[in-house]
Amino acid sequence: MGSRTTPQINPECPTLTRLSRLVYAKADETRVGMNLKQLYILRELRDHGSLPQQSLCDVMHTTANTVVAWLNDLETAGHVERIRDPDDRRKHNVALTPSGSAALDHAERVLFQLEEEVLSPLTSDERAQLRKLLAKALG
Repeated sequence: MGSRTTPQINPECPTLTRLSRLVYAKADETRVGMNLKQLYILRELRDHGSLPQQSLCDVMHTTANTVVAWLNDLETAGHVERIRDPDDRRKHNVALTPSGSAALDHAERVLFQLEEEVLSPLTSDERAQLRKLLAKALG
């Protein structure tokens, strides 16, 4: 994927949306090691264990074809493995591999660094307070 330029952000756009767009613009696939949708899939697998492909479709709010494409890339990279469901051979469960766990750790560290860059005008106490408030708002 080519490098992205920082988008022109409309000052009329809500603040959190603008902030999110800044982080997203910096979250280049080459820097993070995967796209953000793949990162979210790996997080789901880390947090919930192996899951049926259909569950990933539901969590990602997208079609089976789209999830299969993301999983193909993750499987080629060695980050996930698909295992036939022993109860229904037509279905596959997806499991995180040790490589996927390491890649996810790396991606999360990079995203934290990107947040730090975007929030650098704030003091460390202000950044901590903002994160606490955002976590509260997210429930």
